[in-house]
Amino acid sequence: MKNYLGDIIYSSRQKENLTQDQYGSRYNVSGPAIFKFEKGYVKPSLELWLKMAADAGISQRRAVLLWVKSKLPDEFQDYIELQSAAIAESEAEYAKKKGKKPDYSKFETREQMREVIDKDKTLPKGLKELLEDDELWALYKPTGHEINLLRDMFGPLGRGSSNAYREALRLTREFAHSF
Repeated sequence: MKNYLGDIIYSSRQKENLTQDQYGSRYNVSGPAIFKFEKGYVKPSLELWLKMAADAGISQRRAVLLWVKSKLPDEFQDYIELQSAAIAESEAEYAKKKGKKPDYSKFETREQMREVIDKDKTLPKGLKELLEDDELWALYKPTGHEINLLRDMFGPLGRGSSNAYREALRLTREFAHSF
């Protein structure tokens, strides 16, 4: 079983060059508690984990998913997909890129959007594949706002497939029309 929380706590503590006692004092827990978290013997409460995750530059959404995944038995952990740390950029890097992402809602035509989509490195692979599909544009006619929403809400969760992003677009529209 992968110790996601412990690995993040350990990395965060090492980056700041803190002992377990020093790191624990930030959160009103002991050094031995930090040791147990890092080794995976004990999981921090959700409230404590959210504080630690925020300090490590992890979004609240991703932190909750990591915490839930860590609580599941091994055979069910694959039900919650997360980006592989070895392959995907870290959450902090993703947050830094957020300011550099194109705002598709500012484009007036589909052609302008598609030109930028071809060059946009911040789009997850599944979303990019979906947006390269001519049939999508003919049937769904996604707006720039919807593209931004799909990228920013679902991108941090993982690559996803083009079908998953198509379903996310459909659900996003369904929720938007229900209010």
